[in-house]
Order: sequence, then C-alpha cells, then structure tokens
Amino acid sequence: MLDQIDRKKIIFSADDFGVNALASANILQLAKAGKLDRVEVMINASLQKAQALELQATGVKLDIHLHLIDYACDYWQGNRHLERGALKRMLLFVGHYLSGKNSTQKVTARWEDQIKKFKELFGTYPAGIGSHEYIHHFPPYFKIAVGLCEKYKISFLRYGLGNFEHSCLISKILNWLRGQNRQYFKKTNLETSDYLVSFDWTDNLEFITSLPTESRTEVVFHPERAQEFGFLQELN
Repeated sequence: MLDQIDRKKIIFSADDFGVNALASANILQLAKAGKLDRVEVMINASLQKAQALELQATGVKLDIHLHLIDYACDYWQGNRHLERGALKRMLLFVGHYLSGKNSTQKVTARWEDQIKKFKELFGTYPAGIGSHEYIHHFPPYFKIAVGLCEKYKISFLRYGLGNFEHSCLISKILNWLRGQNRQYFKKTNLETSDYLVSFDWTDNLEFITSLPTESRTEVVFHPERAQEFGFLQELN
C-alpha cells in the first residue's frame, strides 16, 4: 500500500520533538531521511539548543506544539496521559477552563512565552501552530491561536478545512469543534490542510488512496511509538 501513496497529497507531520529523548531521536532520524514535511516542537526544559539546530538543519518545516503542561513536570517521561480516556481528559480540560486555572488570559501568556522560547532556540518564529491533544481547537483557545499567528506572522495553523469521518471519539469531537470555528477561520488568511487525521485514530492509511486528487491531508504521527516510526521509515 505504501507504493500507492502520493506524497504530494499528504503532509507528513511528526509531533512531540523535545518531549523525551526517544521522540527527538526518532524524529531527527526521519527528518534527515526526508520522510517528514513538518515537525511540531514541544517547548520544555529538557530541549537543547544544539538538538534544535540539528533538526533545523534538515530543512523540515518547524511548527510549535503548544501545551499547558508544566515545563519541569515528569509528565514528559511518564504515560499518565494514556491512563485517562478521551472523555475523562475532556472533562478535566473543561473543568480547568471553567475554574479559571486555564483562563484565556493565562493560556495566551503561556503560549506566547512558548513561542518566544522557540524563537530563542531556532532564531526564527515557528512556521505553523498546533497543540498538544489539539486543544487549540477549543473555540476560546482557537481565537488565541489565530491571534498569535497574526501577531508573529505565522502562516500555517493545524485545523483542516473538511471533516474526516471516523468512528474515533477524538475525530468526532474535532469535527464538531471545526464547525464551531469555521466562520472565524474563514476571516483569516492562514494556510491549513484540506483534511486532518492522526495515525493513532486508524492503524493503516488505506483511506489516503481514495481521497480527491486535489486535496491535501495532514497526517499526524508520534514517532516515539514503534509502529508509527516503522511506518514512516518505510515511506519512499
């Protein structure tokens, strides 16, 4: 099936550069081999400038992976985020927003700080904006992400113009949120893909061969996972 994939129709994106040593090493290897189109960099205390510059030298598009996790938290090395289901994570997320812990003012400040740290590492602002667990699709945060794109002249936003129909709960939630944000996004001049899908929603990419030839789909990978790293290694 891999030999049927048209690379011009797909944006191969890798998330979590900087989240831990394995993720960074695998992403760097894939970027050097020309397997990736975009990489989302997660700003945290363990991310080293030398490592960042080595990734930048590959020429891959560098986006920022905005998040709301404490920089020094051991979350980066553990799997606590995997212990909760999507629904529980969503309820916790909404609770933090309603309580004011993650108010729009606080989120704006934290995300802007991450963008400035990105600039310190790479000497330039990100080419695009995405976020951990797609939280920038939450309408109040979506406006923040758009505003940061405009302020720092960032041209690409992970969004996806059309709905990717899949039974996965996360996909369904994102489709609903996309509808809530569509009119706001139309007022911008930002670039995005035609569709957005994560490899962990489906363990194969057979659907790609049936996409309209004029569309481009951003497919998100987490190369610290053996299956996803292996798939990308086999790309032509």
